[in-house]
Amino acid sequence: MAKKNYENMWHKLKEELLAEYPFLERVWESTSGEGEHAEMCKVNEILERMDELDGTHEFSNLLEDMNREDK
Repeated sequence: MAKKNYENMWHKLKEELLAEYPFLERVWESTSGEGEHAEMCKVNEILERMDELDGTHEFSNLLEDMNREDK
């Protein structure tokens, strides 16, 4: 069985989720559907947990940047 580089896979997944998050937030703000809200909340939870596990705080930094842009 081939050796997998799980660290690279972890970072790739996190990058994909971080890239998707601003889009999900805009979709959620423009609609009132429960499905979009539930999806965004789940992505939010996943990214917060990934930040916690890898200690990078990339997601919280993204949220701070997004909040700064709104003002």
